[in-house]
Amino acid sequence: MQGKLLVVVGPMFSGKTDALIERYEHARAGGRSILAVKPARDSRHPADRIVSHSGRELPADSVASGDEILTRAPASGLVLIDEIQFFERSLAEAVRELRARGLDVVAVGLDRDFRGEKFETTAMVAGDATRVVRLVGRCSRCGNDAVLTQRLIDGRPAPLDAPRFVVGDAELYEPRCAACWNEERDAAAVEAVVRSVRSGL
Repeated sequence: MQGKLLVVVGPMFSGKTDALIERYEHARAGGRSILAVKPARDSRHPADRIVSHSGRELPADSVASGDEILTRAPASGLVLIDEIQFFERSLAEAVRELRARGLDVVAVGLDRDFRGEKFETTAMVAGDATRVVRLVGRCSRCGNDAVLTQRLIDGRPAPLDAPRFVVGDAELYEPRCAACWNEERDAAAVEAVVRSVRSGL
């Protein structure tokens, strides 16, 4: 029987990893075999731990690809995957294979980057999901529901042509509602034009 796939998405600081840890604790209490993995490129915490912003954690393997997950997966039980946006698109095929083996999968990650664009890997994995849960954070500017993530450099939004993947935490990223995200972006664009004009005088 094909395994189930739960995908939990949202902006940074919305509780995605805590949701993953809750699934881990429930499965462990039930005596299930569990493999928890995190992308090797996420260097914010020890390689053998998944750590949430709330401080909760669970033991995990650091892997570089979906193929590596397939080689480490148990014969039955549950596979937990954190920060799926950091993996290549081939992760979606690996998750299909896990489910074909009868394993249940819980995968969590950002659905959009700091530009507001969809992460392709997250979208592909979510497209196959039995269930998708979309979490919201709290906008750091106004307190409303945050559905986006703002990357900041010296308190200002990072240029949209900046590298897509920059590993960081609260020192670089903050949750934003759509209105505040757009307001900041518009202000940054005006400021860039003013600087350009002044440099040409």
